[in-house]
Amino acid sequence: MQSCYKLLNLFYMATLKTHNCNTCDYFFVGSGKPDALMRGPTIPVVCLKCNEIYDRIIHSPIGKKLNEKCYECGSKKYKEWDYEAKKCPQCQDGVIDESDEGVLIMAD
Repeated sequence: MQSCYKLLNLFYMATLKTHNCNTCDYFFVGSGKPDALMRGPTIPVVCLKCNEIYDRIIHSPIGKKLNEKCYECGSKKYKEWDYEAKKCPQCQDGVIDESDEGVLIMAD
């Protein structure tokens, strides 16, 4: 079933939304889950230097060199964000969920 989802995901636009922490004022705009853009598949990651969550392209379908740096601080060190647990990397106590308000971008 999961491979079917991945196949179907190729036919829909990625949706980037505002995600807010329920404890602190941290937020980010992104998919918040594995997704796919025209530039390639993405996963949410946490920068190990500044603790920002961002969507990272993990493979270029056309062989283009990928930008390996954090958008916020330029660090190349990151880890995958556990998008199922949704733990806030800033305060470590909160849970991050999609916001009904804020940015909604249909990507691609």
